[in-house]
Parts: sequence; structure tokens; C-alpha cells
Amino acid sequence: MKKLLLAITIVNIIACTKSSTSPLTPIITVDSFTVSVNNGYGTGKYKIGDTVDIFSVAYSDNQLFDKWTGDVSLLNAFEEWHSWFIMPNRNVSFTGSLKTITPVTLNLEMIRGRDRMKPVYSFFPAGHKGFVYLLHGTGGTAQNTATSYEFKQLIKDLVTDNFGVIITEAEEATTGVDANADGKLRWLVAPADSVNNIDYANIKIITDTFYNRGISNRNKLRYSAGMSNGGNYAAYLSAYYKHKAGISYCAQAGAVSLTTLTPLQFCMARYDNNENVGAAGNAAALSNSQTISSRGVCSKYFIKEHSPLYAERFARRGDITIIKSTAVFNELKSKGYLNNRNYFIGFSDVLVNAYTANPASFPELNSLTTLQKLYVVEQIDLAVSDHHMYSDYNRATLKFFNTQCL
Repeated sequence: MKKLLLAITIVNIIACTKSSTSPLTPIITVDSFTVSVNNGYGTGKYKIGDTVDIFSVAYSDNQLFDKWTGDVSLLNAFEEWHSWFIMPNRNVSFTGSLKTITPVTLNLEMIRGRDRMKPVYSFFPAGHKGFVYLLHGTGGTAQNTATSYEFKQLIKDLVTDNFGVIITEAEEATTGVDANADGKLRWLVAPADSVNNIDYANIKIITDTFYNRGISNRNKLRYSAGMSNGGNYAAYLSAYYKHKAGISYCAQAGAVSLTTLTPLQFCMARYDNNENVGAAGNAAALSNSQTISSRGVCSKYFIKEHSPLYAERFARRGDITIIKSTAVFNELKSKGYLNNRNYFIGFSDVLVNAYTANPASFPELNSLTTLQKLYVVEQIDLAVSDHHMYSDYNRATLKFFNTQCL
């Protein structure tokens, strides 16, 4: 009996000893998951709750971005070439697709305005359902608008959706004379009057020219979209001529919100650094949109957030190779212009000033042509979400032109 008790005691001691010294099973917490982007950029591992941006591969003049497929219920907008989402607690996948289109070649001619010949770019698809006036910002011209990469993407979308386009320029841009002595060459927004305001008169005369030629007719719906000063002008122009809809990019519109009967959409930039916009202007645009809606007129408000740069970003237009784009990206990264998530730090003028002071210290950037360097700066401005025309909400623009608030 004593032996049995001793044996039981020894077994219990051994059992307790094993229990007290056995390693605990570790609890593994997974806080990151994988994003896979096919035919685009943004692939990587992200933490739950991160804001993740995805971007389409570059496309040529005879292509348009079509849509994203995959986990699209997460996306802010599945039809935009650049979209974003909040990272869930699982792996996700997206595939971007492109569609082939007929390249758009704008027709350039000189058309007599009220006082002088005006440069006019235009395109009218057969059987077009309406046409859009595209309006430049302060210091811009018709040529700037027609050749701007971001405006060109909008033009492709518009024409593919059977809209015509008309591009001309402010009278001050044509003459080079600051007629109202405000220190800027731009559209004269006020007074909204086709008799006393030459910019309103020119729009009417140019439009009548297309009517008289039989290229379009007065039954076609009219729309307007402009950037900055052109955005303000689009708001007033669309109200004065009773357009079907207007869109203001990076401009708050102002007093017209109290009276306009024309649906108006605002497309703003979160970190707009323009002296006439900024955070206060973004807030004013939101307030104006709400004022318009409160009067029973359709209005929408979008604001583009900043996004990280990616190595292939500077190859979007096609004249910079992916290899060279990656080299420029890595140069910016190595010099501390990007944070650990590849967001550009500050605004592009910091880089411009440093490059201007010592071009040789930026061998990759310095190897580009002047136009290519300007394009790099433009893409940085777009990533920062500074004051710049952008194509990130092109499909939202098309939807507003087509259906407004329906």
C-alpha cells in the first residue's frame, strides 16, 4: 500500500512538473493582408484600416480605362482609372481593363468673335447628344487646354460617350491685355452679360457659327466644365445660358450658387495650395453646393484626396519609359522627398527649387526633356492633390452630365 501511494505521488509530481514547464501555444495576430492588382499598380501588403490606392496601367490615345473587376464592392469608384478603398481583414484582388476607342483629333480653326479672330478647337461626333465647353484657368489658353494630358483624358471620355467639345480662350488670353486690371489674364466672370462682357459674347458667336454651318443645332444640350478661373466661369456661364449642367474644378463658384437653376458639380482638391482656393475655398465650395441643393437644384461635391506615388507614375503619358520613370521615382525616394508610404512630402515647389539650384544633383530628372520634367512636376501635383485639373473623377463627370442627380 505504501508503494502504491509512493508511485501515485511520483506520477503526480511528474505530471505537475511537465504542466508547469510546457511552452504555451503562441497567439498569432494577423494585422496585414495582401492586395493584388492586375493590369495596374498598388500590389502589396497593407495593414487593416489602411487607405489603399490602386491605379490602372498607362493607356494610349486609342484606349480608355474601362473598369475594375474583383473585390469592387470595396472601391470608392470601380470605373475610375484611379480608385481607393479601406483595407479589410482579408486578401483582396482587382483587375483593370481597357477598351479600344477611335483616337480623337480636335479641329483647330480661327473663328471671328465679337472683336477679333479666336482660336477654337472642336470635335462633334456624328449624332452627338450635346456638347461641352471646356474652359482654361488663369494664364491658360485654348492650346493649353487642348494639349493638357488631363483635359485630353476628359475629352476622350466625352467624345466616346457621344458629346461634342468646344474649346476657346478668354479674350484677355488672346490679346495679352489685362482688361480689368486685376493682374491676371483670364475669363471675365462678371458681369454675366453677352452684350457688355466680351467673353460671354464670344461664346455665343462661336456657338452660333457651328449652328449656322449645320455642324450642331439649337436642340442639342449644352454643358460646361472648367478648371480654376475656368471653373468659376463654367458656373456662371452655365447659369446664364441655361446649360443642362456645369462642372467646376478647383473653384468655389461664389454668388451664383444663390441664383443658378443649372445643376452644378464641384470637383475640388484636398490640398489645393492656390491662394484663391485652399482649405477655405474647398469649404466654400461645399457650402455653395449645399446652398444649391437646398434650393431644389441638383448639386454634387467631390474632393480628390492625396495618393502615394508609384514607380511607373511618370510613364502615364507614354513619352517617359517605365525604366526611366522608375529611376526618377527612386531618385526622389533616395533624396527624402517621399515618406515610408511613398507620399510626396510637402508641395512640388520644394523639388523645383532644389533642382533649379543644382540640376546636376538630380541626374535622372536632369536627363529628361523640359516637357518631361514639367510632366513629372504635374504628376507630383496630382498625387499631392494640389491645384490642378485632374482625370480621377472623369466618370463622375460623365454621370453628372448624363443624369445629374438621378
